[in-house]
Amino acid sequence: MTRPDLALPDLARSSLARSNLDRRRFLKLGGAGLIAGASALGSSQALNRLALLDAGAGSEAVAYAPNGQLDQAIADAGLVLVVIELEGGLDGFNTVIPYESGAYRDLRGPGALDADNQRVLDDTFALHGAMPNLARRWDDGDLAIVHGVGIEENSLSHFTSVDVWNRGRVHSGDGTGWIARALDGAVADRDPLVGVSIGYLTPAMYGDGWSAVALPDDGALPWSASFIDRHPGIVAAYQQMLQSPSADDLSLGQRVRNSQHLVRSVADSIGSVTDLGSIVAAAELLEAPDLPDDVYVGDGLLAARLSMVADLITGGLPTRAYHVLHGGFDTHASQQASLPYLLGELDSAIELFHQALGVDAERVIIATRSEFGRRPKWNGSGTDHGSAGVQLVVGPRVVGGHRGEPSPLTRFDEDENFIVTTDFRQYLGGLTHGAFGVDPERVVPGTRNYLELIA
Repeated sequence: MTRPDLALPDLARSSLARSNLDRRRFLKLGGAGLIAGASALGSSQALNRLALLDAGAGSEAVAYAPNGQLDQAIADAGLVLVVIELEGGLDGFNTVIPYESGAYRDLRGPGALDADNQRVLDDTFALHGAMPNLARRWDDGDLAIVHGVGIEENSLSHFTSVDVWNRGRVHSGDGTGWIARALDGAVADRDPLVGVSIGYLTPAMYGDGWSAVALPDDGALPWSASFIDRHPGIVAAYQQMLQSPSADDLSLGQRVRNSQHLVRSVADSIGSVTDLGSIVAAAELLEAPDLPDDVYVGDGLLAARLSMVADLITGGLPTRAYHVLHGGFDTHASQQASLPYLLGELDSAIELFHQALGVDAERVIIATRSEFGRRPKWNGSGTDHGSAGVQLVVGPRVVGGHRGEPSPLTRFDEDENFIVTTDFRQYLGGLTHGAFGVDPERVVPGTRNYLELIA
């Protein structure tokens, strides 16, 4: 199946137009937007820093410089890790294809991709044809493909596998997540804004005695120009709270700061904070071809979510880790129809994200995470839960190329699944060390020979 036209130019114009707002205006919105956003996010520390910036203060404002100003701020701010969770279990075998292997064609049969649906990387592997931008990243040395990643003795339960990946532990621990532990080791100040989830708070960011922040994924960030235009009453209420806080207002702010709830969770106290209009608009960005109703069509939600992350990064927030969800990869059936759209969304959304980041792209690492792979054999319409799979790491600071050992194609485990050749802790350990400079063993106990993924 040839990849359909995703109308990338139109998507790019719409996404970049939203993210490339005048950064000076963004930073000078003051109490009408930026200060309100800091309060909504629930960090009094961020509120104080942003207030100093609005007043023109010096050193406190350095880390919040807009693009094109104070390049040293970028160098001093540290790397930013953006984890994209490919929910459901990515079929790595049809994402990174050993195209010269007869075993591949034998195992996949009618599910094998032909040459028209592949983008050759080297003498052995090709990417799915729906990923031209990531293929170019490979040519530039900005893409690492990590092979054979999985959890040994995995139950292949979605719930169990996701839980293990979130905790970064095979066995029970203290209930904290691996990203939160990495942030604990990298950042002395437990500002909630050091970790941000889009949509819901991933358990990977459950900290010990502190809370990261979750933001609604409908695009209505509380400091955006569109939010100010749509909700003047809420903005006015925030301004009044800041100017003459009452005991109730302070209680509200403290409740937001110490909660793990979405910003919309305070709606009963301050009115509707979010708006679904932007998510509907985002869903119309990708022009779908004329296909049957039961065929999955990309909806542009990942691009919208990553565009939000780009706004946060280029706006200068101190966040070191973001989590974004991209669902739909549990492809037991109709995989030939759905996988091109899922991978096409991933490919185009990452490309747009890098464009929107501008110079900030130099310090951003994108890493995928999926709870498991799929089985080697085609089930007639798709692929069932498997063990090992591939993960992708993207960015200018990434050590590009193949990482880990590909799973054998003629020898499988006792359940006829791919053999895990890269323990998931080696992967998470490599991200921990490369993005945060933290000893992987402190974050992901049991790490053996963590992968060098980031320069």
